Formats: sequence, structure tokens, C-alpha cells
Amino acid sequence: MPNLGAEKQSRAFTATRFVLELDGQQVGLLNSVDGGHFKSESIGEQVGSEGLVTRYPGRQKFEDITVQVGTSMAPGFWKWLQASIDNKYERRNGAIVAFDFDGAERSRRTFKDALIAEIQFPALDAKAKTPAALTVKFAPEWMEYTTGGGKKAGPADTTKQKLFVPANFRLTLEKFDRESTRWVTKIEALTIKQNVITNPIGNELWPRKEVGRVEYPNLSIHVPETYAGPYLKWWEKLVGKGEHNGNEVTGSLELLASDLTTILMTLSFTGVGITGLTFDKHDAGAEALRSVKVDMYCEGMTFKPGKGTQ
Repeated sequence: MPNLGAEKQSRAFTATRFVLELDGQQVGLLNSVDGGHFKSESIGEQVGSEGLVTRYPGRQKFEDITVQVGTSMAPGFWKWLQASIDNKYERRNGAIVAFDFDGAERSRRTFKDALIAEIQFPALDAKAKTPAALTVKFAPEWMEYTTGGGKKAGPADTTKQKLFVPANFRLTLEKFDRESTRWVTKIEALTIKQNVITNPIGNELWPRKEVGRVEYPNLSIHVPETYAGPYLKWWEKLVGKGEHNGNEVTGSLELLASDLTTILMTLSFTGVGITGLTFDKHDAGAEALRSVKVDMYCEGMTFKPGKGTQ
């Protein structure tokens, strides 16, 4: 009698559920996974007067893994992000696990000593209706691919990832009253980068990866031109008159759940200063409300997950 289980495992499969494991624990479902490829470079060597070039593979390389997640990841995942943003990097071991529609594990890409390389918070728009996700890129130092064996492990939580709507946010800036910031209509995407340095050592078969500087993004917001007055005054003091002392501010950005009270996560900014004001193009036939883009730098950022992510 044929072994139906073994035959099923030898067939091609469609995986619609991907789970991230960190340190042996499932931390949540992933909306998408990209990267994590196995690469090497061809090295050529010409010996003597021979016309042929001898070739052999160089060190193995493991490309960065990019995942998109909602707000339902386990606390361990958010702590990893929090440590990286706070410039207190942590290395994590884990795996990307693929399950078929029966909940059987079909493949596993195990990684070791991974470092967060990039975190992208999506653009926010008061008119948005489509849910959005966070994009996280991490750099593994070593990887291995194995088949899942078909065991009925299944994700710990089979519910779909909860996504937040980019229209639900609250921005505050020190020295600006609530009336000045509540009219912000858009906030452009924020990408925090952790430079990861490749460090080949002797005859080791794969290069080590070390951390460099954390790069914090500029904060760019859009406000109706009617409410741009406080930002113009700030520009005049900080840039026009060059009064730097006491005119940089702190601030925070809260991503909110659909009830507009539950805080999903908070980004806090320090050393914020204005660098530009961009007015909409004048067009006699335009019907959209005129707005002003305000560009700001920030010297530091911190991240705090809220109750909505638990």
C-alpha cells in the first residue's frame, strides 16, 4: 500500500502561512517574506601559461530577510525592534517556517546571530482607508534550509495579523499646542537603518556581521496652509535668526487602533529642528486644499510598543 503521507510531502505545495520564530518561540504570523537567499561569488584563478581559468566558489553569503508584519506580533519581537532603535542591538537566532493549508510544516529557514538592519514605519494619511504593515529587514550571519517533514505543528495563533489603518495617528511636538498638530494630514514613511558591516575573518566559511551606526530619518509632515503659521515662526527663530539654543523640541508619534484611544506603538523624537517648508504649486485649476510640507531633522528616536500589540 502506498505511503500517502510521504507522497504528499514530495509534492509541490502552496504556503500561505509563514511564521517567525525567535529563540525557539513562535512570535507571530508574517504577511510576506522576501530575501534570505544563499549566494556565493565565482573566483577565477589563472595558473602559469594555461589558457583556462580555474574557478571555484568563494565564501557563502546569506542575504538579508525582509518581512512585513502587522501589530499582533509577540512581545519578544517588539523588544528586538526596541533594542535596535535604542542603539542597544541584540543578536537573535530563529527561523522562517512555512506551513501548507493543512497546517503541516513544509520548510524551515533557520538563521543565527541576526541583526536588525532596517525598520520602516508606513506613511500615515488622514484620508487612508487601506490597512498598512511594518517592514522589517534583518541580516542573518548564518542560515540553513531544511524540509519540515510534514509534522502538524501549525502556527500557535492561526488568526490573521491585525493591521492598523494609517489614518489613525496622533502627533505631538513640544512647545506646539494641540491645535497646531491636530491638523497634520500626512506623515511620510519613517525608515530607521542600522548599518550592518560585513567582516570576513581568515578561512571562515562565511563572513561575520557587525553593527555600525544607527541612522534616524527626517520627519516630514503635511499641514493645511491655513495652519502653517506656528511652523513659519519656528523657521524664523531656528533658521532665519539662527537661534539654535532652546528652539529644538522633542515630540512623539502614536499609532492608534480603530477606537482611536488604544495606543499600538509610540515613536519618540529628541533634538527635533525644522529644515524646510515646501508650499504646494500654485495652479488656477486645482480643487484640492493647499498644504505645506514641513521637513524636520531629529537627533534621536526611541520606540515603545503599546497594549494594542500584545
